Amino acid sequence: MSTPSAAARSLSEAPRGAFSRVALVLLALARMDAPRVADIGAFTGLPTSAVYRCLATLLDAGLAEEGPVHGRYHAGAMALPLAERYRRNALGGGRTTRVLAELSAQTQELGALLVRSGDALVCVDAIDGPRALRCSYAIGEAIPMTAGASAKAVLSRLPDGTSTETLLRNGLSPSAAVELLASLPGIRERGFAVSAGEVDEGVWGVSAPVLSHGAVIGAVSTMAPLTRSAPLAARAARATVAAAQALSRLDLSLRPEPADRQGGRR
Repeated sequence: MSTPSAAARSLSEAPRGAFSRVALVLLALARMDAPRVADIGAFTGLPTSAVYRCLATLLDAGLAEEGPVHGRYHAGAMALPLAERYRRNALGGGRTTRVLAELSAQTQELGALLVRSGDALVCVDAIDGPRALRCSYAIGEAIPMTAGASAKAVLSRLPDGTSTETLLRNGLSPSAAVELLASLPGIRERGFAVSAGEVDEGVWGVSAPVLSHGAVIGAVSTMAPLTRSAPLAARAARATVAAAQALSRLDLSLRPEPADRQGGRR
């Protein structure tokens, strides 16, 4: 779950306009587990009275519900049709799943598609590997773009300046940001990024960027227990890059964020 301070930075590019506060509260429900009103206020920076008003609107629309614990809220049943229509329309009605299933069959490990949303990556599709000891990724899980193979694969293809701004908004120190940024040209040249234990202890990953109209929209990742990474690394890297290229050719209904449409790093 995102911390309030990180959330405030990630929401700095949040929606504007008449319904912006309702949108902020809905985003908070998407990023937090059964928050209270005070938690939502800390996450969004909204006053308590505004949070209550926004929740009332979302409750009436079925987009939010009060949970079994009084005063805690979560996404409502009407969020499910939204998710299903996203899967059907944006993800090609199962085409991404077929690519990930082929990737998982080749590696015998987890294959996942993560899409960039603001300063975070959201897992929108995943296929578990068949082994008893395996990694898993929950669809809908959001992670900040600060560490890990998937984050570095996406950051390596962002326009000049955007990567730095993303890291700083996510709370990375300037020195840590400089160190990560220095690794991005090599990742872009190779076409994939690798990490070991950067996000979750004992987990190895390789990721390749997925493009749309020449700009990055997300990444395909293969994840495995670190103990199995040595014999897997080269084969998984090739298969993951091939899967990312296949998804880039699908012409999915996913579009780069407006600031990213001028191309990648120069």
